[in-house]
Amino acid sequence: MRIKVLSIGFCLLLSSSVWAFSPAVIGGVRDGLALGIMADEGVAKNVGLRFGVEADTGKNPLILFFGGKFYLMNVGKRYPMSLGLGLIGYLGGSKSEAGVSISLIFDKAFDIKPLFIEAGIDVAGSGKLQL
Repeated sequence: MRIKVLSIGFCLLLSSSVWAFSPAVIGGVRDGLALGIMADEGVAKNVGLRFGVEADTGKNPLILFFGGKFYLMNVGKRYPMSLGLGLIGYLGGSKSEAGVSISLIFDKAFDIKPLFIEAGIDVAGSGKLQL
């Protein structure tokens, strides 16, 4: 019950910032298959702010994250590549864990502007693949 209340509260927080941030539906692999919502917005030249929530099929059913996106370079002169650094929380299940996340973010994947591919690791308790 506590996890449901926490996830509803976090979704309300995210939905109130939709006018200021660019919302996105995201999916991928973290501790299991994940699906969620994320807000992303540039706050300075080559620096962005990201936060979101995901439902996960792994041991912890709720993942919260908050972090930054730092532009590195263009790959092939068309695809911006950024470094993602942040805090991550794996909540619910038998044991909740918090830690850090590091990833590489490739924007404009397949020449589609809102599409991005992110690959990295989450270190929360133990290392976990992030894709």
